[in-house]
Amino acid sequence: MKFLLIYPASGKWELAVGKSISVGANLPPMGILYLAKILENDGHDVEVIDFNAEFLTEDQIKKKILSSDAVGMTVYTEPTAYKNSTKLSNFVKECDKNIPVLIGGPHCSIEPEKTIIAHNADILVRGEGELVIKPIADAIQGKEKLSTIPGVYYKKNNKILKGKPWKQIDDLDSIPFPSRYLVDKYEYGYLFGVKVAKGKTTSILTSRGCPLHCTFCGLRSQLPEYHRRSAENVIKEIEEIANAGYKTLAFVDDNFTLYKKNVEKIMDFIIQNKLDLNIWIEGARIDSADGEVYKKMRAAGVEIIHYGIESGNQDVLDYYDKKITIPQIEGALKLCKEMGFFVNASFILGAPIETKKHIENTIKFAKSLPLDSATFYNFAYVIGSKIWEDAVKEGKIKPEEHTVNADSTRGLGNFTEQELIDYTMKAYKSYYFNPRLFTREIYYAFSKRDFRFLKLGIKMLTGS
Repeated sequence: MKFLLIYPASGKWELAVGKSISVGANLPPMGILYLAKILENDGHDVEVIDFNAEFLTEDQIKKKILSSDAVGMTVYTEPTAYKNSTKLSNFVKECDKNIPVLIGGPHCSIEPEKTIIAHNADILVRGEGELVIKPIADAIQGKEKLSTIPGVYYKKNNKILKGKPWKQIDDLDSIPFPSRYLVDKYEYGYLFGVKVAKGKTTSILTSRGCPLHCTFCGLRSQLPEYHRRSAENVIKEIEEIANAGYKTLAFVDDNFTLYKKNVEKIMDFIIQNKLDLNIWIEGARIDSADGEVYKKMRAAGVEIIHYGIESGNQDVLDYYDKKITIPQIEGALKLCKEMGFFVNASFILGAPIETKKHIENTIKFAKSLPLDSATFYNFAYVIGSKIWEDAVKEGKIKPEEHTVNADSTRGLGNFTEQELIDYTMKAYKSYYFNPRLFTREIYYAFSKRDFRFLKLGIKMLTGS
């Protein structure tokens, strides 16, 4: 069979209501590349389209759809991405109603029945897809029954039926490495539309889920359990990546630095084998900052590290159940600068308990830290998070509302949406017009003759 796997991303990073930045081709869509590998191992042909990296006309898309035996795509909760996947999935059926449409991804785990209807899809996968994509392909060919497949929702006689109960994959080492070559036609490594990565760029995932319980996060509704790969399995994949000529590697775990022994083994391998990689750490824990581990990370080639700091107020951090303190944040950032890392952090403005003073403290705190880049988000009630669940129980949010901004007119916070937009814009202007930041980034750019991050800062400031 010929499978067309599509990543229908929004192409925008939404920071606040009415405030978004063009992302461009950031990193490859690893989820569908994992599925592609399994389908290829089973003898199927696979083509991948990443709409973050490629623009296609309607006629071009239609041609690719009609040349395929089945079409699969990823569905995200973020409103623009959800709208795009819905439109694209329905377009497949307009092209040929008999082509099977398969959907999976984060939102499919949250609202499977509503999502399969909205997308006019034939088959939906709840949870991870690696163990079920082969039997689904067999079922399409009449060799298997969908009713026997775990986590599957499907249509039959105008009804939505379910397969067996879904369970997370315990042994992540059993999953074959993704078919990265399928997206070699694209150039990745952009942050907010600025080319930041050096050379051929890809990403890697060493764990799934998160063992922590931040109250604003909806991840546990998609992946309730936390599982991690062995360091030995990760090392084999890194070796394959290096041999394929990649020069920038992003670790995209939610908390890559959580288990220090694994981090050390991975970094030791990179150092000992002189792999010459530029490494990005997309998710790191503040409380896992460690001098000896970070020295190995620096020696291995770590260039960028990102933290979710969220607030400059201890009571708000406690409300989020972040399990970090202000002094820990300051210590971790100081260590990062000693290592020479480019440090980015995210902050959330407008939590339900926050006052004007809280927001001003967070902006002031962000400016006081030795950060190279910062993103500020409006607080939102995200489906599956504890804060969202509490608001639903209290009748403030309807169960079908996936992402709801903290709006005082609905009793969801102390500010209106417009006030939060204004505070977010104020935060960006105050942070990026900070003379200390400007001086620091100018010095970095000219001393290293490296202007990538200076361009990134200008992009973040202008939003264009």
